Amino acid sequence: MSKYTVKELWEERYGKAEEVIDYAGRRMLKCACGDTNSCYQPTIDHIKPISKGGKDVKGNIEICHVDTNFEKGNSFSTWNTNDRCFHARKVKGSSIDYIIEEVFR
Repeated sequence: MSKYTVKELWEERYGKAEEVIDYAGRRMLKCACGDTNSCYQPTIDHIKPISKGGKDVKGNIEICHVDTNFEKGNSFSTWNTNDRCFHARKVKGSSIDYIIEEVFR
């Protein structure tokens, strides 16, 4: 769980956009925030999971499609989702913020 909501983070990061593609290439809809029955549901993912020492800070949170989040699970620092490989890298100068980069093979 996070102290943030998907809708709050969506509005901060994407403004008035009603549709966004997550880092793994999946379509998300703002109107599907919190709708567990939607196949376009965005979710909050902690890039470095809390269970592995990650913090509940905006720099460690990615908004991603529910399927992307499920496939990533508790993986860190490299994982596969949507038939693609990704790696989390610390933001320079920070010990708690991460960015996601695709790993090309």
